[in-house]
Amino acid sequence: MDNQKIVEAALFTAGNPLNAKEISKTTGIPTKKVKKNLKTLKKKYKERDTALEIKAVNKKYVMQVNPKYSEEVMNLAPIEISTPVLRTLSVIAFKQPVSQSEIVDIRGNKAYKHIKKLTEMGFLNAKPYGRTKLLQTTDGFTEYFGIEATTPEEVRKALSEKFDPVTLEDFLD
Repeated sequence: MDNQKIVEAALFTAGNPLNAKEISKTTGIPTKKVKKNLKTLKKKYKERDTALEIKAVNKKYVMQVNPKYSEEVMNLAPIEISTPVLRTLSVIAFKQPVSQSEIVDIRGNKAYKHIKKLTEMGFLNAKPYGRTKLLQTTDGFTEYFGIEATTPEEVRKALSEKFDPVTLEDFLD
């Protein structure tokens, strides 16, 4: 196999900066050869003037969109969601439609911030419901997570099929 292509594939797959030792450990290619391949790849990408680049940052390497093109494609980048926010979203997805006050009872006061963030991300609808809000996932949620569903029941079923059956109580521990 072509070591250079394996190093390139490792950078592409990782999605975050890696040092030569990390690439070596994962691929089995000696660290010295990984370093040589990284330098060659970095040079090749620069010479080809492609939309991608390999950049060295604090002795780590990352494959990324060339800054000349990043603004045009930024809206396609995956959204990062912290574990606590993801847990709040999971509870909402399984219990929807559900009141914000019930989610706060389950997840604590930080759920208010989580709900606000998830609404801004386009994953939740939050409609007034008495003195609280009624929460429900959106098409943006199902698209992002690759779930074919249009109703809360279909979302619950799809999530149950997609992931190992775990009770909500177990998940929240």
